[in-house]
Parts: sequence; C-alpha cells; structure tokens
Amino acid sequence: MSLTWHDRCAVVIDLYMIIKAATLPTLKTLFSQPLLALQPTKLRGVFFENVWKFMGDGVDEGARETKTDLLPRGRGVLLEIGAGHGHSCKYLDRRKVTRYIALEPNVLMHDKIVLNATKAGFSPDQIQIIGHGAEETDKILNALDGDQVDTIVSILSLCGIPNAENSVARMAKDILKPGGEFLFYEHVRCDPSPTLIWWQSFWTPVWQAVVGCRLDKPSHTYVEKLNIWEERKVWGKLPSEQPNLFWHRVGVYKKKII
Repeated sequence: MSLTWHDRCAVVIDLYMIIKAATLPTLKTLFSQPLLALQPTKLRGVFFENVWKFMGDGVDEGARETKTDLLPRGRGVLLEIGAGHGHSCKYLDRRKVTRYIALEPNVLMHDKIVLNATKAGFSPDQIQIIGHGAEETDKILNALDGDQVDTIVSILSLCGIPNAENSVARMAKDILKPGGEFLFYEHVRCDPSPTLIWWQSFWTPVWQAVVGCRLDKPSHTYVEKLNIWEERKVWGKLPSEQPNLFWHRVGVYKKKII
C-alpha cells in the first residue's frame, strides 16, 4: 500500500494536542502540591489523568459502534482491565452483568469509575474497584477473595501493561472461569503493513513517554496463542478499518470447560 506523510506522521498532531491539554493542569497541581516533584510515579498519574480527561470521551465516541457490538456479550461477574473512567459501563447489558469490577491502578480515576458505573445502573454493592495493575495477579486474586470471574474485558489497555503477554496469560488462566469469555478491543501492531509497523516502532518511544502505551505491541497475539480456548473470533474495528498507525483488533475468546 502507498503511504502518505500523514499516514506515517499522524501521531505528531495528536501528541501536540495531548501535551498542550495535559501540561497546564498538571503544572497547576504541582504548584499546589510541590512535594509531588519528589514522587514521580504520583506525578505521572496526575499527568495521565489529565491526558484521559482530554481524550477519554473522544476515544470512547470513536469506538462506539465497535463497543456496542462487543461489550453486550459480557455476563455475570465482569472484570475490566485498565478501566480508565469506566466508559465501558454504558455498553454492558445490565440484565446479564451482575457485578462490575474495575481494575485501575490510577486512584485519580476511581471517582469517575463509580460515577459512570452508577449512571449505567450498577448499585454500590455491585461496583468494586481494585487499585492494582494487571501484572499483579496475586493481589487481584486476593482482592477477589480467590473467586474467578465470568468475563474479562480489555479496552485499549494491554498496550500499556508491562510484560503484557505474561499478564494476559495469568489472568486468563487464573482469574477467568472455565466457560468464561475474554473480550478485547485494542490498538495493536499493524500486521498487514510492514511499513506501518516500522513507523509504529519509530513513534513508540515518544508516544509511550507521553501517553503511556506502545503503538507496536501485538497484544492480540498474546490472547490467541493461549491453549485454553474452545471458541474464538477476531475482527477489525467497525466500520471497516484500513491499516493505519492505530490499527485495531477486536476479539471474543471463550475458555474451555475442563
């Protein structure tokens, strides 16, 4: 395929807008809490919360058709990886989902999760927030009292998880019930275009520094390679998406009942 310079460098405008939107409110917080300068992890959390305030609603709206097609499949006790502000809640079928568990390490996002889950019709006793990352499987299981879940959802989250391949494997094997489903919608390595893969890798260091995730991570393959599925279906973002720097895969994987 023939690529324009816009195809190769589309992230530049996004990065400019994100940095512009998130820097000033982050500096205001730093001025009011100067000790944050000595706590880079917390300061990073403040910056990313401001990033998501700027882009979260737009990202959600841009994926509305895909999420409307995917997320109503969720059922029973549902765990969302990297829940962000809880945008996914409004797409869930409340007749089928009995409990919403948000896995979100950034505590600054927790209030928004509760707000959006409540708007979607979940009562306080049906909402649980776990403030750990997906790589902390043992801590997640402790927070769940050792119970497994019926559905795991990942929406644009695997790209930002350290050692995501191992995290996906452990969560799918240890936290998802037999017969349960793993649902994902992720931007991933653009397999149809070696040229775009090169550009994704080129831009990833700066994108990761600002937004916190990789453009070139083959997250969809981490789920696919696990030998625990009895059913699987993978497709692209709706409507039909052409190869680009933010290429997406959507998947539904059902775990074997042993």
